[in-house]
Amino acid sequence: MTDAEHVPRLIRAAFEDYLRRRLEYYRAPRQLVRSLLRKNGLVYALRGIETADDFAEQALAAHETSSEETMLGNAWQAALAAVSPNSVGGGDLRTERDGTLWIIQVKTSRGQNAGAEAQDIRMLKTKLLSERDHHPGRHNVKAMMGFVRGPAANEWRTYRSKSAANADIDTFQYQYMAGAPFLEWCSAAFDIEVLISALQPQIRTVQGARRECVEAVKAALKRQLTEEGLEHDMPSVLRLMERRAAKAT
Repeated sequence: MTDAEHVPRLIRAAFEDYLRRRLEYYRAPRQLVRSLLRKNGLVYALRGIETADDFAEQALAAHETSSEETMLGNAWQAALAAVSPNSVGGGDLRTERDGTLWIIQVKTSRGQNAGAEAQDIRMLKTKLLSERDHHPGRHNVKAMMGFVRGPAANEWRTYRSKSAANADIDTFQYQYMAGAPFLEWCSAAFDIEVLISALQPQIRTVQGARRECVEAVKAALKRQLTEEGLEHDMPSVLRLMERRAAKAT
């Protein structure tokens, strides 16, 4: 079993890696501009965005949020795998307890729609069946959906399909854990404020990198507009998007 005194160190290491990855993200502004120009610019025009600078700020904020969610989910999975007793190899969180191998789908929070929920459960069922196929002699394999945040919960659930599209996962059973019970089950209960305090030097470094990145993205976008003989306004951003899309095809 993982020694309790190592839990803070192991969790901190996972989130230090997360912050290192955020630094890498912010240190590639040219790549980010290419990504922003592939977005649906009409969304921002209809929002009332008028300048290239405002587009860069808002589009980058949306792009980084998606990136953060993915990276944060990976960080949580790495942290839980590091501290959870008897974790075993594999790309997902797989933990053996009292002769039962748990295949766990880790999510950062509960707020997904019905379609996303069905897809998560389908992935969980696929992993469970794959484990049984690869190890036919292992009979006690169970599935769990674990949410790091959200109202405390620890219960068995049966998925009931409301559409033919999800008939393949109808009646699938899994353990549902969320919030404190899930973290305690993983031996990962800790004070989040202590973690954030310990990571302040790295957090400040990422803050500075983000500020520099926002300005670099603005400058790179306006430079591309100027090179194309375009103004630094939203209609020009839309025209630049169209030109880049035409070149890509």
